[in-house]
Amino acid sequence: MVNDSHLHFFHLNILIQIYNFNASLKRASMTLTVNRVVEAKGLTEGPHWDHRTQKLFFVDIWGNKICRFDPATSKVTCAYIANGPVGVAIPIDDGANHFVAGSGVDVVLVTWDGETNSTNPPIRKLKSVNKFNEGTRFNDGKADSFGRFWAGTMSEIKGDFMPNGGEFYCMDKNLTLTTQITPVSISNGLAWNLDDDTFYYIDSPTKQIVSYDFDPQKGSIANRKVVFDLTKNNLPGVPDGMTIDSKDNLWIALFGGSQVIQVNPKTGKLLQSIPIPAKRVTSVTFGGPMLDILYVTTAGNGFANPAEKTPEDDMQGGSIFEIKGTGARGVLSNSFKMSDD
Repeated sequence: MVNDSHLHFFHLNILIQIYNFNASLKRASMTLTVNRVVEAKGLTEGPHWDHRTQKLFFVDIWGNKICRFDPATSKVTCAYIANGPVGVAIPIDDGANHFVAGSGVDVVLVTWDGETNSTNPPIRKLKSVNKFNEGTRFNDGKADSFGRFWAGTMSEIKGDFMPNGGEFYCMDKNLTLTTQITPVSISNGLAWNLDDDTFYYIDSPTKQIVSYDFDPQKGSIANRKVVFDLTKNNLPGVPDGMTIDSKDNLWIALFGGSQVIQVNPKTGKLLQSIPIPAKRVTSVTFGGPMLDILYVTTAGNGFANPAEKTPEDDMQGGSIFEIKGTGARGVLSNSFKMSDD
């Protein structure tokens, strides 16, 4: 049986599609702009637009921080998570000021109002995952339409990535954790289509975007298929974070590629490429009242060696950019749903 939360997001996403019906007509008269909205930090990742508060949340991985950007005021506030590097943080459904986060090898519950900086917000450990070595940590993650938490790990020691050093997991509202894909090297971008029957996923070193059949009732995936290959399309860098728009096209950050690309996963066609003034583009998400602003996170310093400096030819690395005029709109982001028990 489909729950109320699932129907809620379905109906809201239908409304977004209705608003989007004339986007292709407007696009010809729109000017594409790329502007920096958050000054350089470290390794910014995991952008999540919270439509309830109209705020952008993101993480600074090696800064151990969950951050919030308010577009109305340009104010950025952060909460330091002493537990370890933070790869992903997602608001909890019906739980104001609460987040589920992947920190180190732990899934933690964080309490933070986002209004002011915090150096010691309350956290509660929910689950721990396999630790392959000292460099194992959570990376990217999202919630599905039923509110399950999907996130994966990777292993990095002093900047060296360990092949097959991670796994990809799903945690439901009862905090039952299941391994979905193993092994992976750098678990990264993920997205679901509008029909909610296809899941897209990136393991960055493969340079591929793959799809799986998705069962939203069971929260299961099956039948892996490659839908886009960077090497075959002569694109630089590796695929990192990813989002999907209201026409089921994927938007993918190219780490080391200085760009964001739009791809039709059904045809495998590259639709467009947007240059970003930073080399290491980490992730993307749509935000704004009409979900027509593409927010882009990037990496400066902040790898496994925190002392590493941003290269002189990439001084905007670590900044967050907004792109307007793409002609596309996103879909509502899901929140994590915890058990009512």
